[in-house]
Amino acid sequence: MEECFKRLEKRVVEILQGYDHLRQEKEALVHKLRRKDQSIEELNKRLRALDDRKGSVKAKIERLIQRIEDLGF
Repeated sequence: MEECFKRLEKRVVEILQGYDHLRQEKEALVHKLRRKDQSIEELNKRLRALDDRKGSVKAKIERLIQRIEDLGF
């Protein structure tokens, strides 16, 4: 009977250690995911800024081309 309790206790300890390990691993993955989400958000902001700049540059070039065409070139 004592041997059964020792095996049961050993198994419970192993399960608790496994649970603790998985909990720590989950926390690390959640933290990593948050950093990745922040990185994606920052890249999206930069992409929007570049798209805005691209539109602005395109408009300026079109105006310059129109001015050149208006001069008869």
